[in-house]
Amino acid sequence: MADKKLAYTVDDALVTMGFGKLQYLVLAYAGMAWVSEAMEMMILSFVGPALKSAWKLSSAQESMITTVVFAGMFVGAYSWGLVSDKYGRR
Repeated sequence: MADKKLAYTVDDALVTMGFGKLQYLVLAYAGMAWVSEAMEMMILSFVGPALKSAWKLSSAQESMITTVVFAGMFVGAYSWGLVSDKYGRR
């Protein structure tokens, strides 16, 4: 008779652990972060045309304003990733 390997899947672990108060809090905080990120993108779509009109910008200049926001996100995410790897993993 062949030995069968017992497999403990991720689904089994989630069912065993259950869904409690901590999972609800993590879901709420992640949801708030997702909503704030979506609001930032929506604000950019409203602010760009308003600034273009008010400051008489070209399309390239308007696009550059939006691009700078994403470049800042890139630099900030990379920098804080290095900091969290160095000091957060103990």
